[in-house]
Amino acid sequence: MAFGRRRLASFVRAIRGLHTWDGSDVVFAGTRVPTLLSSDKKLVEYWASHEPTAVTLNDLCEIGLKPKLRRIHGTFLHRDLRIRLAQRIMELQALPYSLPQREGIRDVIRWYTDFLWDLEDSAPPETAPLDDDFTRLLQRIFEEHSEVIQAMAHGVQDLMLELRDEYTDVQPNVDAILRRFFMSRIGLRFLIQHHIDSFRNRDGHSGIIQLECSPSEVANRAAKDAASLCRLHLGQAPAVLVHEAEPRTFTYVPMHLAYMLTEVLKNACRAVVERHGEGFDDDLPPVRVQIVHGHEDLTFKISDEGGGISRTRMGDIWKFMYSTYRRSRSPWHKAAPSRGKYGPTAGDSIGNPLQRPYKGAILAGYGVGLSLSRLYAQYFGGDLKILSLDGFGTDVYLHLSRLGTRCENLPQVVLYSPSMRDSSVSEDIAPEERMLVSADEEAFLQRELAAFRRKNSSVDDASVGAQGPKKLQ
Repeated sequence: MAFGRRRLASFVRAIRGLHTWDGSDVVFAGTRVPTLLSSDKKLVEYWASHEPTAVTLNDLCEIGLKPKLRRIHGTFLHRDLRIRLAQRIMELQALPYSLPQREGIRDVIRWYTDFLWDLEDSAPPETAPLDDDFTRLLQRIFEEHSEVIQAMAHGVQDLMLELRDEYTDVQPNVDAILRRFFMSRIGLRFLIQHHIDSFRNRDGHSGIIQLECSPSEVANRAAKDAASLCRLHLGQAPAVLVHEAEPRTFTYVPMHLAYMLTEVLKNACRAVVERHGEGFDDDLPPVRVQIVHGHEDLTFKISDEGGGISRTRMGDIWKFMYSTYRRSRSPWHKAAPSRGKYGPTAGDSIGNPLQRPYKGAILAGYGVGLSLSRLYAQYFGGDLKILSLDGFGTDVYLHLSRLGTRCENLPQVVLYSPSMRDSSVSEDIAPEERMLVSADEEAFLQRELAAFRRKNSSVDDASVGAQGPKKLQ
């Protein structure tokens, strides 16, 4: 059996009783090793019982510019990342429909547990040398954390194949799970990369935040990328016209903005070609991007004449794994090249900050990109809305907060511990706090909460230990 460096470390810790080993390659005395060992469970439960701290764009910007504040924030991050990772592990372990045991999602649980132990074994970055070590650790976690979207999609697609037509009955529950998970993952990746990049700031940047980001420049780059992908897969692409009446800048994360715009423009270009294209050099109506600076928001309006979306299908566009892409439309269509264990997904698009870029990004068809784009917009208080004129075209409105004071838009089910001792799924939540939870999702969470409380009503809190696992003392 061949071991990689990380798998060897996991195996050694499993032998010592300190760590997770997924058992996929090793069987002891004919028995598969459990997914989470006892020490893993205690560590995960301890950190998951805490609440993560939301941060504002303004605070992150200031932290990235001042080395002393950056080190203080590093100490905070050393703690907060463990909370966020532990909560995601608990949530994934509690998934219904045997999802935690399915390939892909099982791998994500193992990866996250590895990263949690990596942070647990490291010292807080209270000095310059320790800050160097912590930054290198985050860099390694960031680079090794690159196939989570594909792995999650793989697990869900496995469930879809098993349930077939019955999957529509459970999709609201699965979508609620994916929405919370991906929103939290955006936060994890953002905080990690911001701390790494702020170690040596580029001119005009604080970490990954650009102090004077030009929306028209980002839009033009996204338009070029989307058109290139459209030509690669469909043989031609419409012109993308970007108009900004009063050119201005704002403080934002350009890679987030580029990803959202590229996803929307990919859909627009593809719809126009499918609607009007017959060969390889047709006269296609352009896609128009209008940029407007308001008092509170910066808004992008992306308009296409790609035929629009029928009212019966509008309810499907935010569902994960839903796509309108017709794969056989163009003679130029070829299967996207596989990448890694799970192959490509729409999350692999050009500029996706959740993934490492690679050649051969796909155009559409996996039903992830648009939903992720809305989560990126909502992460700092924005939104993504779609209005469609069936038979003509679609208008997409991307709203972004330009004040920089919005906190991370963590859903309450992400913000609070999955131990449900302080559940957000209650009757007294303000409507604005339910923004990411639909009626179907809320009903599902209420059922899960009730089941969780029944299951744990007889469990003594002392089993976890008031002081946390011994490892932490």
